[in-house]
Amino acid sequence: MIKYRLENYEETLNHQVIHMDQAVCYCPEFRATRMMHHYPSRRLQLARAVWKDELPISDYIGEINFAGILSRQGERWQNFGECAEDGTDATILCRQMLLEKGYDAPQVKEFKKALEIHANHLSDSIAWKLPMDQVSDMAILLDDETAHCGKESEKNLNVYLKAHKIAFSNEAKSEYLGFEYFAYGLVEEGAAHLKRLIQKYEDLGAKKVMVLSAKAAYLLTKFAEKLDMKTAFEVIYLPEILEPIREKEKMYVYAGSFNLRYLLNGNLLNQLIPGDSEEQIPNSQEFIPLLKGDARVNELTIWQKPIGAEYCLFAKNQKMEQAVREDACADIQKSKAEKILVFEPTAYQTLKNIFKDKKVVYYLEEMK
Repeated sequence: MIKYRLENYEETLNHQVIHMDQAVCYCPEFRATRMMHHYPSRRLQLARAVWKDELPISDYIGEINFAGILSRQGERWQNFGECAEDGTDATILCRQMLLEKGYDAPQVKEFKKALEIHANHLSDSIAWKLPMDQVSDMAILLDDETAHCGKESEKNLNVYLKAHKIAFSNEAKSEYLGFEYFAYGLVEEGAAHLKRLIQKYEDLGAKKVMVLSAKAAYLLTKFAEKLDMKTAFEVIYLPEILEPIREKEKMYVYAGSFNLRYLLNGNLLNQLIPGDSEEQIPNSQEFIPLLKGDARVNELTIWQKPIGAEYCLFAKNQKMEQAVREDACADIQKSKAEKILVFEPTAYQTLKNIFKDKKVVYYLEEMK
């Protein structure tokens, strides 16, 4: 049995349930519902009470603990400089505990049914035609979400790779990353899936594996280490090696939770898309400031509001999901940007559908 179990995270859970509500005004679930039981410390209190046999398990407690979108936005660590991962780990492991105690989560039922339909994917696997070289020491891991949302960027990525003499030892056929296993408390199954995925790329003999999404980078590095997995290859997240992208339009950058709160890539992306001015507009929000100037109009921080969950939601709370999305989009509208540059594949189509009056582009289209 793996060490990533709630009994090994008891101190973390105890710490998380202590009331520290200063970040509540940034919690997307609370902002959407105005219900304190959707604030991380409060819902984890209920889960802990079930774990300690202080409360009986109930649908009410189960529903609350499976409702959060795992964005890491509005958790207590944001105000107190604590480990950015503790709240999320405690949530995942409490969901696992609730399943083991008998909670019949509708999310899990729908997730397992979807896996059966798509043969252990959540969508059809597709391939991109990218430069190949059998003697290359680099492989490509193209995740399903990027493969589908960014298909129109395939041509531009090809141009970039050829110009920089980058080729891969394998075909770019999309892979299911499996984050949903963990999001829905199926930790053992998720660990087995991730182990198979890592083994597949180790068997290629590649020294490096390039990934295009922050979620893929997180799962193969920080999260794999929690599961006592260490890859034999170096993981390269493409934005880490890109040259600065110079923009001439007023542009809002949407980075997503895996970039900003899981990998803490705010400074990386601020430097990748330099603004012509970092002077803040005085009446913009304190922690998610808008900027003066005619290039990037927002500063990327851990406080940028999430558009939604960055994984596939099942049995979702439609009202909450809509409120979270509208809240984040209101900030984008305030920026008066002409263009939105998106780094998060699950948000790309959503932003295109909402902001039909703006140019919405995926970051792979902007590489030179």
